[in-house]
Amino acid sequence: MNGKIILAILVAISGAVGYVFYTSSQSEWNEISEPEPVVEPAAPAAPEPEPEPPKPEPEPEPEPQPEPEPEPEEPVEEESEPVAKPEPQLVQAPDKLAGSDSKVQQAVTDLAQRLVRWVTLPEQIRKWVLTVDLMASEKIPYKHSPIKYDKDPFLVLPTGDETYVADSGNYSRWNDIVGVVADIPVQDAARYYREWSPLLEKAYDELGKQGSFHERFMVMLDEMRSVSEPPVGATLIRPHIFYQYADPELEAASPLTKWMWRLGPDNMLELQDFARNLSAELKYR
Repeated sequence: MNGKIILAILVAISGAVGYVFYTSSQSEWNEISEPEPVVEPAAPAAPEPEPEPPKPEPEPEPEPQPEPEPEPEEPVEEESEPVAKPEPQLVQAPDKLAGSDSKVQQAVTDLAQRLVRWVTLPEQIRKWVLTVDLMASEKIPYKHSPIKYDKDPFLVLPTGDETYVADSGNYSRWNDIVGVVADIPVQDAARYYREWSPLLEKAYDELGKQGSFHERFMVMLDEMRSVSEPPVGATLIRPHIFYQYADPELEAASPLTKWMWRLGPDNMLELQDFARNLSAELKYR
């Protein structure tokens, strides 16, 4: 029990006892005289204890916020392997050499359309096989050429008594045909070569030579690649109809080499690059 309440009870009890004692003693005195009763003030009641202030109710704990739902992850697209584009259809090689020119023209049109205007008919396959065989021997076909390419006359500049030097403008005469050949996609050229190889081998067999056309073709590409830089500004003479090099060593070069020199440095390099790339394509694929 609280201490203040106990104290109040004790005070009240002591007051009551005092009051009884006082009244009993007064009754004895009343027999002698009856004085005015003196009423003593009652002992003040003990103040009621102040109620304890109510304990503050604990604030309700905040309800936990619901955890946010994870945002759905965007599906990661798996990297798929690149799909190889289908190779374009080739003009199919005919089964035999006879009557094959129409197919050859279609194939040339597909491979290098601008080349068609210079193609000579008939017997295209046989002419190409003969040309390759001659070039593999470092020669140039002056007859039965598969190409007829019209160009401006060869120009020279006089440098002295019956000596000349080639006009540098001669090189541009070959720009058109060299540009067409250099623009042929090497992969497409290699695909056509493989597709038409059986027919090319048949035409080569007709020449009655040993080996295969493919061997001669690869030798031709190597010969073209091995030609050295052209001798720019070399002195020319004209003992007969055609001009020739005054230097015997230059004049002793093979017909294939001298023909490539006449193309000019830039055209020759373009043609050599094409030969190099085609050779690599045929060797490693």
